[in-house]
Amino acid sequence: MSWKRNYFASGGGAASGVQGLVTPRTMTSIAPSKGLSNEPGQNSCFLNSALQVLWHLDIFRRSFRQLTTHKCMEDSCIFCALKSIFAQFQFSSERVLPSDALRSALAKTFQDEQRFQLGIMDDAAECFENLLMRIHFHISTESREDICTAKHCIPHQKFAMTLFEQCVCNSCGATSDPLPFIQMVHYISTTSLCNQAVRMLECREKPTPDMFGELLWRTNIAYRNCFSKYFFTQTLVNREQAPKAI
Repeated sequence: MSWKRNYFASGGGAASGVQGLVTPRTMTSIAPSKGLSNEPGQNSCFLNSALQVLWHLDIFRRSFRQLTTHKCMEDSCIFCALKSIFAQFQFSSERVLPSDALRSALAKTFQDEQRFQLGIMDDAAECFENLLMRIHFHISTESREDICTAKHCIPHQKFAMTLFEQCVCNSCGATSDPLPFIQMVHYISTTSLCNQAVRMLECREKPTPDMFGELLWRTNIAYRNCFSKYFFTQTLVNREQAPKAI
C-alpha cells in the first residue's frame, strides 16, 4: 500500500479514513510478514509481488492451506512450489526467503510461450493471474479455464468474476449484445482510485465495510464523463457469490 502512504502523506481527514478502508478486520487476520529475496540479475520482483499478495489475502491463504491433493508436475509443479514457500512464510525463522523454486517452476511451465523466464522481467499482474490459473489446473478436473464449478477450486470460487460487457452510445443509449466472460483480475487506475476515495471520504464520517466495492464502481464510471461517442460498460453477474477476495 505504498501508494496510499505517499498519496495521503499529509495525514488527517481523508487520510485517516482511507486507513480505515485497509485496516484488517481483526488482529488475528494479520499473517506473518517476511521478505522475498531478489538478487542482482534475478529480476524476480514481479513474482515476489504476486506471491506477497496471495500470502496476505486471508481467504486464499486459509483455503490453500486446506488443499492436500493435486495433479503434480514434479519439478515444474507450481502447486508444490507454492506449498513450500507458504510453509516457509509460516514456520521459517528467516526474515528473507528465496522464491527460487517457484521462479523455476513458473519458467518451466511457460517455457513454450517464452513467458516468465529466468532472469527476465515480467508483469506482476499477469503473473498473479497466471498463478491462479495454474492452481486451477493442478486441483480441478475441469480443463476449461472459463467454466469451473468445483467447490474446492480457489481461483474460481474466491476470485472469478462473471461479467458481461456492452457498448453503450452516449447519445441515444443504444446498447450492443452483451458479451459474457470470466475475469480473475480487474484493472483500474490508481490515480482515479485515490481521487474517488478522497471524494467519498469527504462526505462521510467514517468508512464502512461496503465502501471498497462502491469505490471500485465509482472509479469505473468516472471514465464515462469523457466526450467519446460511446463507452463500454461491465456488469458483475455473480455479485452474491464472488469474488470473495475483494
